[in-house]
Amino acid sequence: QTSLNPLTAAVVGLAKLPSTMAFGQFVKAIASFSAPYLAMWGATAMIPNFQLGWKVLFLIYFVVGLLSTLLLCVTKISEEEQMDDPATFKGSLRLLKVPIVLMCFLGIMSHVGVDVGTNTTAPKILMERLGQTLDEAAFATSLYFIFRTLGCLLGSVLLRKMSSKLFYAVTTGMLALGMIGLAVGDTMEALYGGIALIGFGNSNLFTVVFAQAMKFAPEKKNELSGLMIMGIFGGTVFVSLMGVASDAIGQLGAVLVMGVGVVYLAAFTRQVKD
Repeated sequence: QTSLNPLTAAVVGLAKLPSTMAFGQFVKAIASFSAPYLAMWGATAMIPNFQLGWKVLFLIYFVVGLLSTLLLCVTKISEEEQMDDPATFKGSLRLLKVPIVLMCFLGIMSHVGVDVGTNTTAPKILMERLGQTLDEAAFATSLYFIFRTLGCLLGSVLLRKMSSKLFYAVTTGMLALGMIGLAVGDTMEALYGGIALIGFGNSNLFTVVFAQAMKFAPEKKNELSGLMIMGIFGGTVFVSLMGVASDAIGQLGAVLVMGVGVVYLAAFTRQVKD
């Protein structure tokens, strides 16, 4: 992800970067969603598995990866000449001194925190409030990914037709409504609706925030890309805090921790430029 995003910017330009990245996230979501089913098919020998069982998944990944590499090798890409020193780890961290870069970094952390937090907390909420079994509550994760995938596909279209700021404001609004539903909902309809809204609203925030960082200093796109991808560790930070909060006051505490991230993402709307 670190190298692909600047490469994408070199191919399509910064103006089309958010929509292109959104479509890339859609493809990535399909891959994540299909992996368990590919493993299941291999394990049940429903497809030729070369006596590998579920591990045929790795063979499939190898073939896809090799094909992607070959296609990239034969693709003509005109990259800008490197005018400054190569990107370094210290150089990336030094960019955090710039306020807008720091805000984008925290935005990525919040996005990933909500993403990982919803996947871990939503099933527990269904079990806690509706008395569902573990197998029944597991559907919450699938529901989240279904709407996240749909959101990425729709975002790849809408980001070409409407301003990034308006799109971001609408999706963070959906995210906030979904988090409220997860916090106070006590029926299956309310909770499932909240999970769906969170999945849809959170699906394209990464691409918009990332693009804002790249637009700030395109000449530093390599350092910025590495720095923004490091923000993925926000999932670890949020889940740790959510664990403490849920131990103290139940799953509502975990939702409140995610709510802090949602408030920050909503406040970041003022920084989004078209």
